[in-house]
Amino acid sequence: MSVYPYKLAPLFKEKIWGGRRLAGLFGKALPAEVPIGESWELADLAAGECAVANGARAGQSLNRVVAETGAATMGPTPLTADGRFPLLLKLLDATENLSVQVHPDEQAVGIIPDAALKTECWYVLASDNGSIYKGVKPGVGAEQFRAALADDNVAELLVKYDVEPGDFHFLPAGTVHALGAGVLVAEVQTPSDTTYRVSDWGRGREIHVERAMQCIHFAPSADSIPGAGGERLLQTEYFGVYLRSAQPGRCDIRSGRPLAWMILEGAGDVCSDDPDGTVAYTAGDTLLLPADLTRPRMAATKSTRWLEITLPPFE
Repeated sequence: MSVYPYKLAPLFKEKIWGGRRLAGLFGKALPAEVPIGESWELADLAAGECAVANGARAGQSLNRVVAETGAATMGPTPLTADGRFPLLLKLLDATENLSVQVHPDEQAVGIIPDAALKTECWYVLASDNGSIYKGVKPGVGAEQFRAALADDNVAELLVKYDVEPGDFHFLPAGTVHALGAGVLVAEVQTPSDTTYRVSDWGRGREIHVERAMQCIHFAPSADSIPGAGGERLLQTEYFGVYLRSAQPGRCDIRSGRPLAWMILEGAGDVCSDDPDGTVAYTAGDTLLLPADLTRPRMAATKSTRWLEITLPPFE
C-alpha cells in the first residue's frame, strides 16, 4: 500500500489546569464537561498513540503505519530505540498555571531509571495577559533553590516572561519552567512524557524534589525567539521548527524527508499523485507528510500559516 498525506486524530488529555478553548479556537470535538489541558496531535508513545484519520489507513495507529511503510514514510530519519516515531506534538490550553517542572537531559537519563530525555519548545497561539516561567534567575544556585522548595515559594526564583501570540520559547532539557494561566501554545518536543514537578501552586499533587534536583540546570535559560513569517524558529539535534505561510494558490512541497505540519490558520488541501493523495486541512489540524509522496503540493484556499517540523538527519 502506498503512502499519502496523513491527517492525525488527536488524543485529548484531561488536566486540572486545562480548559475548553481548543473547541472554540480550532473546533476540536472535546469530551463534554471536562477540562482538557492537552491535545496530543502527533504521538507514538506507550502512553498514547495517535491514529490516522483519513484514507485507506484511517483508524490505524501511527506506530503501525510507520512499521508497515518503513522508509516510504520515514526516509532517512531513524526511529527511536524502541521503534517509535521520534517526535511528539501537542496543543496546551492553560486555564490555570501548570506545575513548575523540569525534564531530564541525557546526563540525567543516565542516572534516573526509566527516564526519557525531553527537550521542547512553545509557540504561543493565544494569551489572556499570560506569562510563562523559564529558567532560574541569575545567581540562583542549588542550595538556595532547595530551600525555596521547602518553603514552596520557588516561583520567586524563576524568570517570568509576559507572552503574546507569535512568541516562541525554547525549553531545552534541564530548564525549570511553567506555562502560566491564560496561555495556549503549540508544543514541539522529543517523544517523552517524563516530567518532574518542582511545585504545584498548592494543589497537592506529588512533588519530585530529588529527581528534579538531578535534572535542573542552574544557568541562564535559552533566550526567547520571537516568531516571524517564514523564518527558522529553532534547530536542535532532535528537530527543526519553521514558521511557514502561503497565500491562496498552489505551491510545491519538498519531498524525500518526513515533514510534520501544525496548521495555525487557513484552509486548503495537501495533495500528491498517490492513491488517497488529497487531504483537506483547516486551522488546528496536524498532518504528517511521508518522505516518498509523489509530487506533493499545497492548494491553499485561504491564507495559511503553519509550523513545519523537520527531523534528522539534517542537510
